[in-house]
Amino acid sequence: MRSKRYRGIVIFIVLFAAGIAGGYFYFSKKFPSTPDRPSVKGDVVEKGLSTIDDLFTLRIYYPFNGRLQMEERRVQRRTTQMAVAEVVIGEFLRGPVNAKISGIPRDAKLLGLYKSDDGILYVDLSDEFRRNFEGDAVAEFLLLKGFYESLISNVQDITDVKILIEGREMETLGGHIYILYPLREIVSQTAVGGQ
Repeated sequence: MRSKRYRGIVIFIVLFAAGIAGGYFYFSKKFPSTPDRPSVKGDVVEKGLSTIDDLFTLRIYYPFNGRLQMEERRVQRRTTQMAVAEVVIGEFLRGPVNAKISGIPRDAKLLGLYKSDDGILYVDLSDEFRRNFEGDAVAEFLLLKGFYESLISNVQDITDVKILIEGREMETLGGHIYILYPLREIVSQTAVGGQ
């Protein structure tokens, strides 16, 4: 009689321990003790899910009504300057937040980045950046100046920016401004558009 009772207690203890272990594994997966990283939509962290230390502010310059307009964007902090450059270009290509009409060529994409030893950042863009450009000489100048200013003001250790289209040098985007060379000297001229 004692052995039956002893076996019943042992079985109860084993089942009880198995239940506790199973519950632990189930609830530890369902409710992890360390919080997940904040959810990210594009490169902008959704409201309330990140600390201020995880974010930093970018200054993006867009052509708008015949001049450049600056917008600040809060994005997830990046560890390398090339990653910062990639985010800057992505934000630039998205266009201004509240503008109904954008001077940024639609559907343009970043294909690649390369920084030379002399600090020139080579930016390879899809052909849509050239094909979908619509505008006159002033619009082309402001597009290039905004692109240049957005990168120079956010990315450290670059001296200039050179645009490539589909991996090749192009003479011009819209037929008005010569872009075979890096942009600094081109966009620093004030003869076009008074900028």
